[in-house]
Amino acid sequence: GVDKYNTQSLPFESTVRTSNLSPHEFHGRKMYRLQRIVGHLSDKRDVQPTALSAREQLPLALREMKQKFHLPAYKMKIVQTELFKEMEKGLEGKEWSSVLMLPSFVMRKSVEGKSGEYYALDLGGTNFRVLRLVLKDSKVVNVQQAKFKIPLEHVTGETACSDGLFGFIATSVKKFIGDSRVNYPPLGFTFSFPMTKKSLNSGILVRWTKSFTTHGVVGEDVCGLLADQFKRHSVPMGVTAVINDTVGTLVTEYFEDDTALLGVIIGTGFNVAYWEKVANIPKYIRANPSADPSHSMCINMEVGNFDSPHMKVLKYVANEYDAKIDAASPNKKLGLVEKMVSGLYMGEIARMALLDLKKQGIIRGLDGKLEKKNGFPSWHLSGCVADDTLRLRKISSILKKNYGVNTTLEERKAFRLVCGWVVVRSARIAATIIGSVVLRTGYEWDCTVAIDGSVFEKTPGYPELMQKAFKDLYGEQPFNIRLVLTKDGSGKGAGLSAALMS
Repeated sequence: GVDKYNTQSLPFESTVRTSNLSPHEFHGRKMYRLQRIVGHLSDKRDVQPTALSAREQLPLALREMKQKFHLPAYKMKIVQTELFKEMEKGLEGKEWSSVLMLPSFVMRKSVEGKSGEYYALDLGGTNFRVLRLVLKDSKVVNVQQAKFKIPLEHVTGETACSDGLFGFIATSVKKFIGDSRVNYPPLGFTFSFPMTKKSLNSGILVRWTKSFTTHGVVGEDVCGLLADQFKRHSVPMGVTAVINDTVGTLVTEYFEDDTALLGVIIGTGFNVAYWEKVANIPKYIRANPSADPSHSMCINMEVGNFDSPHMKVLKYVANEYDAKIDAASPNKKLGLVEKMVSGLYMGEIARMALLDLKKQGIIRGLDGKLEKKNGFPSWHLSGCVADDTLRLRKISSILKKNYGVNTTLEERKAFRLVCGWVVVRSARIAATIIGSVVLRTGYEWDCTVAIDGSVFEKTPGYPELMQKAFKDLYGEQPFNIRLVLTKDGSGKGAGLSAALMS
């Protein structure tokens, strides 16, 4: 048979049918399917339609749903062309661009001979961390850290203010250092939100993301706000370098591998940083006429906001669930790519799609939690995608244990398909952005991309889906892009950035 619908196939789309099979036939079918599920991760073919027999064709409602998440190569290249234009405008700095292309002031330098004690602060999500790193001959030989959960009243709502948030950071640091004798050691600060910079240790918040709405911070220098609270709480520290998590991820991998070209976060948020020649950053040269154009600087793209709010090309990628996600968010019409890729939204996208299938009679019984906003977290989505059991018993367990829902096998198949389509689209969008940035640098033939984040790390098959998408994007052009999980780049990366620039 032929799949007439020209959509990306998933390794988990085969249909389990056990009736009218001899034991030998059943065993053969079972082994084939298990091998396909396991083997798809290393499949060297491009993402192509899977041929299904007439009786295995998906119901019309599911075929239509699949199309809503379809991202073929020609659409990827449309996105790429627009991204190139926005990158150029952002680097030039003379007209507005949806990608800010922010200079980090972190330069690509030799890491040899770095030794000593460095501190790092990491603020970018629901937890705040303090780290102490000990380096010997540019290798991290010891790390001590503490994690502090940020009270919600400092994050959002009418009571959330700068004094509360940065006061909490200062008191947390004071608890961490305790009786240790510190006297303004090199300190890196990972502040994972869009900021403009005039120096290595200044960062003016452009806008909040990730549901932060703390008052009195937008338009202010976060290092200055932190310095005021350090002084108020008698903390003998000052920021050496303020960076974001993508810069930290890149620097962390760069200390291990000098071919590291990009740092990427695919977790609660989505963003990219990369090494760019100073000669290609006109706005930085205008502000720093003595800068050496032959050097390379890490650029924080803030690419999660690409094509926002106008959607010149994202209109070819988005569907009605993306529109609903955006309408319900506190930052409407902003961060549109991030809302399609990141783990903060993937579960909700899948939940809304599944509710549509319920209305069409494909799935029953999605009452209670699953009918509520954000009722289906992304880690449950990943669990559904990961289920490779014959009767999808892991999905059955997830739905029964967490939602009290009993399901048929056909309903569980629909769950896995929808969750899979959301994951595939996320991976293909991320790969389109990353592959385009790599292509612009000219190092697609040999580079390492350092990636941190729960979506990349914990979603089954995500790296392999990205590699398949690179093949679609590059076509016949050879490439060698290594995707490397770089754990805790946002934490260690701050301390290593302070070490690199000290």
